Amino acid sequence: MAIKRGDRLEIDRVLSFEQVVEEVMPFIETPLQLEIQLGQTRMTIRDLLELEPGSLVELKKSAGEPMDVLCKERVIIRGEVTVLEDSLGLRVTEIVNSDRKV
Repeated sequence: MAIKRGDRLEIDRVLSFEQVVEEVMPFIETPLQLEIQLGQTRMTIRDLLELEPGSLVELKKSAGEPMDVLCKERVIIRGEVTVLEDSLGLRVTEIVNSDRKV
């Protein structure tokens, strides 16, 4: 479908699944750094300097709320914490805005 905008002619490109896979394949083994965000809080420098072993920091997230998984500082998925033998893991519960590029 061609759309005329100003003096330019722009063509909307609709890609098939096969075309998307073909374009991604050269990058498929590229490692990405993911961060799982437990929660956030704000505190003063004074409060930060007063922390010691055993101190509690309250997070702005309720128990049981899904954790955010970030890639390049963008939330891409959400999930719930789970235990895998002796390690922690994350079960994916939501793909956030799946049409967004990483």
